[in-house]
Amino acid sequence: MQATQHQPPHGSSRSSGLTSKWPRQQLLQHRKVIEWLALLSDLRQTTLISDRDPKFTSKFWKELMSLLGTKLAMSSAYHPQTDGQTERLNQIVEQLLRAACKDDISKWDLHLPVLEFAYNNATHAATGQTPFFLCYGRHPLTPQKPTASATVQPAHDFITTMHQRWDRTHKRLLDIQQQQKRQADRHRNDHTITVGDQVLLDTRNLDISHLPSKLRPRFCGPFLVEAQVTPVTFRLRLPATWKIHNAFHVQLLKPYRDPNTIFVGRQPPPPPPVLVQNEPEYEVESVLAHRRRRNGTVELLIRWKGYDPSEDSWVPESDMGNARRPLHDYLHVPGLSSSTFTVFNHANDRIFTR
Repeated sequence: MQATQHQPPHGSSRSSGLTSKWPRQQLLQHRKVIEWLALLSDLRQTTLISDRDPKFTSKFWKELMSLLGTKLAMSSAYHPQTDGQTERLNQIVEQLLRAACKDDISKWDLHLPVLEFAYNNATHAATGQTPFFLCYGRHPLTPQKPTASATVQPAHDFITTMHQRWDRTHKRLLDIQQQQKRQADRHRNDHTITVGDQVLLDTRNLDISHLPSKLRPRFCGPFLVEAQVTPVTFRLRLPATWKIHNAFHVQLLKPYRDPNTIFVGRQPPPPPPVLVQNEPEYEVESVLAHRRRRNGTVELLIRWKGYDPSEDSWVPESDMGNARRPLHDYLHVPGLSSSTFTVFNHANDRIFTR
């Protein structure tokens, strides 16, 4: 946030409030208490929309909302548009401030009253009314142009400046509304995803920054659509090792098309890797053989699921920590036992790095 040049820092004033007579410095020191009281009074509602910030997903916050009788409605992963009203308001205020403060950004807060008035007195497409009219049942009086008979020049200049700011902000607000409508319509497409479909997930928000950006896969999967949370949000069946929320907006999903249905009779391509702890890994179909090297390490001959036998490769036994099931099946070979391999001291997932 840009600092202002004409406002004293919080806590520096020692004047008292005109109504409460509470010393201003003491009032500012109790700002946190006042914020909590204001917050609790605002939270007496049936539903609270928020993002998935750790503060909102904590046990304390969930219990607090439960005691207040408020239902939490958190946004889907990596899609802030879920709370569209707040996101749109933030965009509009930023654009209005940017246009109003182009000459002197150090006095941006002086424009806030006019911007707030212009926004609350603008007709919204969703309601067909202005926020001011919906709250108070009437329209406010807008600033009028000063008459030529003004005798006090500072008062005349003040009214002129306020009217110019309001008129400029009102016109800018109308332009922003039309611009955002055109932008949203350009990217809004109807989807055909339903429960039970296989979809690919966009990787733009996944933590795979260790991979080169130009070689990074744009999509991963496919994943099964387990449920439809909202008309545009779906819950996917993700690997257990993924530590992210499993509900995604439709803009991050892409219908998966089985190559066998597109090219009948064509050899299907090998399956893509699965991200496990942000590492691309391949599924083991079976263990074919083992050998012991001179240094005492054990290597296993692996048949990869979905790959041609020509892709069989030897891998160190120590890398089998995430593929215990194929190794367990291999132990049925006569003369082998679990003591032959140290991997049984590791994790028991089914995937490991190729």
